[in-house]
Amino acid sequence: MVSLAAIAEAHMQAGKLDKAINEYSDILRRSGLAGGGAGGGVGRAAQRRHAALLLARSAAYAAFSQQLRSIPAAQSESRALYAPDPCQLASLALKDAESAASLDGDNPQALLHKGYALHLLERYQAAEAAYQAGLQLQPTHEQLRARLQELQALLEGGSPHSSDSSGAGEGGAGRGARGARKLQQSDDTECVLCMRLMYEPVTTPCGHSFCKPCFCRAMDHGSRCPQCRTVLHAGRELAVTITLKNLLERSFPEEYEQRRQEEREAAAAVPAGAAPLPIFVMSLLLPGERMALNIFEPRYRLMVRRCMEGNRAFGMATVNRQHQLSEVACEAEITECQPLPDGRYYIEVLGKRRFCPAETWEQDGYRVARPEYLADELPPADSEAAAQLAREAAEVEGLADAWVERLRAMAQTRRGVAELLVRAGDKPAGAGPEALSFWVANLICPVLDVEAALKARFVTTRNTLERLQTERQVLQQLSSVAASPQGCTIQ
Repeated sequence: MVSLAAIAEAHMQAGKLDKAINEYSDILRRSGLAGGGAGGGVGRAAQRRHAALLLARSAAYAAFSQQLRSIPAAQSESRALYAPDPCQLASLALKDAESAASLDGDNPQALLHKGYALHLLERYQAAEAAYQAGLQLQPTHEQLRARLQELQALLEGGSPHSSDSSGAGEGGAGRGARGARKLQQSDDTECVLCMRLMYEPVTTPCGHSFCKPCFCRAMDHGSRCPQCRTVLHAGRELAVTITLKNLLERSFPEEYEQRRQEEREAAAAVPAGAAPLPIFVMSLLLPGERMALNIFEPRYRLMVRRCMEGNRAFGMATVNRQHQLSEVACEAEITECQPLPDGRYYIEVLGKRRFCPAETWEQDGYRVARPEYLADELPPADSEAAAQLAREAAEVEGLADAWVERLRAMAQTRRGVAELLVRAGDKPAGAGPEALSFWVANLICPVLDVEAALKARFVTTRNTLERLQTERQVLQQLSSVAASPQGCTIQ
């Protein structure tokens, strides 16, 4: 038993946390609980030994969870990482800590490990309560004090990107005062960000309510709940909490109308910013393109879970050899999400709009960017350039419709062709030249050997006419190849 414990501790010291977990699990399976209950003697000693083993494994689970979150994005982008979900590991750490506490309730170490597991699960108020309960048992416990101070620093503000809520209200002024007051907020009708009657209230997945304009301004500057600091990827898409809104309007009609007028004036004076987007680094995505993804890496499992709790949006981009993000990326919306029994996610996404990652940072091992959204620069409506664009769009649309009919015919006998049509989606009805050009791009890129290079060219250009001209040339070549005796080589 001693030798196995020593091996597990050696694995912990070496950072081989998965092996340490396996060793502790083996020891626990072999040991069990010997003797009687908690009444004392051998039974009490056995319980304490078992609790100590549970706490050791809890520490290994928690350290493994934190280790996975702290791996730099550039390192994990070089080689795919196969490991458990960090949240799943933190849940196992919490389970062991709670089991140890039930066996040895007077041990402050059990509350230390319980608090840290809750911290990793972003259940910050429960973690704070666990730390404080441990300090009641042993007020001089240095680790408990350090963990509590770390948690309180996070709740009070933290780093600019990982836990910032500045920018809410008037330019972020008074954030310190609000931080000191928000946990003592007594009036449930007030927004803790502006300290006024809530307007268009929204409720976050973690259960806190704010004015929607205030919450959106907070999300412009960070990705955590302004009140409890839970990581959110909610953007601006949270729906107004209708019941609370109706209650506020009926109970405080004059104050609510005053808030409405003020927010309208503020919105007209200050344009809305763009909320940060988490980034999935794999390949470029075109607007309108549909793609299926198998999410197995720990950092991206965590990211997808947070996206599903928020607005279901993230960015897709590539990196160069220096692990710098591509100059242009595409926002993706999760349209289908299926959690699998082993912790992976099968998701289907739809490309929405292009953006430039204006500023980037890392959040628990994956990248986050502040997007600046792009659109093609269109010529004046009554100019010759606009007329040329309309003629080019009409010609390309005709070629594309003919190509779709050819693909539908080939789909009866050739594998993969039907998938190309699904991936491209339906032609946008009544859309302008830009949307049409991206639909055509989704039709032709998967067919070509130079898909990545052509897709990058289509994504980065802001000239719709240039994109359409390239597509016309490609469609003409594809049509000529398909009409040849050898036919098209799509498999």
